[in-house]
Amino acid sequence: MKRDLLIIFLLAAFIFCPIHLYAWSGYNFDSDNYIEIPDKESVRPGKDIEIYDYSDESAHKVHIISVTQVDAKTIIEVFDYNTRDYRTFEMDDDEIKTQEAAFLNLFIKGDRRAIEHR
Repeated sequence: MKRDLLIIFLLAAFIFCPIHLYAWSGYNFDSDNYIEIPDKESVRPGKDIEIYDYSDESAHKVHIISVTQVDAKTIIEVFDYNTRDYRTFEMDDDEIKTQEAAFLNLFIKGDRRAIEHR
């Protein structure tokens, strides 16, 4: 009974978390890989932020050059301090936290042991 309540509480906490706590996923067409920005609210031209690059599975410090809307997509141009390259990301405007998606996937599959150990 307590475990079921814990699972329900955790699920509700993940669902009702404020949007600004969600990571923002995007795609880099130049290098054909995905990136993630931990905090969408920090994305402003002229700011330095950290991104996670799935191509080399590491964090990169980038300088934001521009943020524009094109056909309902957000395009971010940055300079990557790690690679010393200019990069362009097309961001998903559909925000869902990767961790939340994984949690919900475990919950739907009924893998209670994995959920309880979170």
